[in-house]
Amino acid sequence: MRLTVTNEQMKAAEAAADKNGISYMALMRNAGEACFARISKILGGVEDKTFVVLAGRGNNGGDGIVIANSLTEARASVILVFVQDLPKSDTARQCYSMYEKVVKSTLYVHRKDVVKRALGSCDAIIDCVFGTGFHGELEENLKDLFMYINESCPGIKISADVPSGINSDTGEVAEGAFRPDYTIVLAAMKTGLYNHPAFESCGRIMIADIGIPSNCYGSCEAVLTDDVLLEFLPKRTSVSHKGTFGRMLNISGSAFYTGAALLSTDGALRTGVGLCTLATPTRVINAIAAAVPETTYLPLEQDFDGFINDKSVDMIKKELENTKYDAILIGCGLGSRKTTTDLTELVIRNADCPVIVDADGLNSLAGNINVLKESKKGVIVTPHPGEFSRMTGKPTADIQRDRIASAKKFAKEYGCVTVLKGVNTVIAAPDGQTFVNTTGNAGLAKGGSGDVLAGIIASLAAQGTELMYAAALGAYLHGQAADRLVARTHGMAGVLPRDIPKILPEILK
Repeated sequence: MRLTVTNEQMKAAEAAADKNGISYMALMRNAGEACFARISKILGGVEDKTFVVLAGRGNNGGDGIVIANSLTEARASVILVFVQDLPKSDTARQCYSMYEKVVKSTLYVHRKDVVKRALGSCDAIIDCVFGTGFHGELEENLKDLFMYINESCPGIKISADVPSGINSDTGEVAEGAFRPDYTIVLAAMKTGLYNHPAFESCGRIMIADIGIPSNCYGSCEAVLTDDVLLEFLPKRTSVSHKGTFGRMLNISGSAFYTGAALLSTDGALRTGVGLCTLATPTRVINAIAAAVPETTYLPLEQDFDGFINDKSVDMIKKELENTKYDAILIGCGLGSRKTTTDLTELVIRNADCPVIVDADGLNSLAGNINVLKESKKGVIVTPHPGEFSRMTGKPTADIQRDRIASAKKFAKEYGCVTVLKGVNTVIAAPDGQTFVNTTGNAGLAKGGSGDVLAGIIASLAAQGTELMYAAALGAYLHGQAADRLVARTHGMAGVLPRDIPKILPEILK
């Protein structure tokens, strides 16, 4: 399992490791050596290559001292540059005394011209200035240095743990921050790096183990991986039938959005639900029936423009009274209309099973968000940042600056599992349990991708997966499918939402 931690949680984990016999010095050496191994891999070896290692006064600078020593021992040419002053933290000072005679070092403030010439001609620049210790603004001296590197130095740029100039708790990026091609995050992902604009400023992120045992971490958010989710996949035994794998009602679609009904249904069926009924206007049925013969239909009354009308609300009410479902999906392609609001509120209040609300269903809740608290068996909401902004009244930029906190707060306040979509989708439960999903890519940035995801999540819920894990597993599988498609097609532009359900059986297998 991978974790994401705040700065305080990271400090506590390091202190716990020290208490359990893994000293701060051992952690610093582990960190430097782990970074050296990743740097060697990035550059295809380091012998005879030239490096400038930028070191700060704290423990991140100590990591840089170890990196510089490891590079020197591997026959690289290295200059260790202390950008402010010699090490100040006890562990970094101790580390410097160990390697002072081995590593060629200098102070930036005394040799600016020499350092800049070296930076302009080296193979790689290693940033070990602040790590998790930065907040506020960069001093002018460092801003000038980093901007010179960012704009004028062709060498590969690598940050150890956190790019200097980024607040790893909040994700704020200071003017003039170091802009790496790679960030080697140490021990555990720092929470703020999942926020925006920090995430876009880290280059390719790699995680390096530094030897802190898992029992040293307290309550932290988890990053979704195969080992976290494997146990929550619905089991398919030989002694089973279609009813074993759940009955799902999908209330989706309109004449303007026939694809939403098709894609959400296809996503649900390909994820394994036993029975799926699509409640949708007759125009939609006529358009898509041949494409999804495995579903059954509940034809809904529609207005002249192809959207459901008031009679459809009554029809769904009777359906809920007469038929037992294991999960209900509502909202994909219904349109932003009063009937959508009435129907969404009706389903949330009356369904005797979990309800998954997506797309227009989410937009319809903005005027009466408290209806989420009236659910009998739980709700999963799946907003993208724009929809979440309408639901909460918060500006999208504020949401993106702290995605984890935003999702956690909403889940707790309204008692629903919240899937805040986007890069690094956040899945938060009312009890505070939170996951971050890192699968997926820009190939998903097309209309219809969210409909497929909603269908996947609803299918898992109908099969009996606990709501938090139905949401987390759904996001993970959705992203995995996109990643595999991109790997096969060697590009993102051509991936279509309809491709995702086709590859899901392979992913699940």
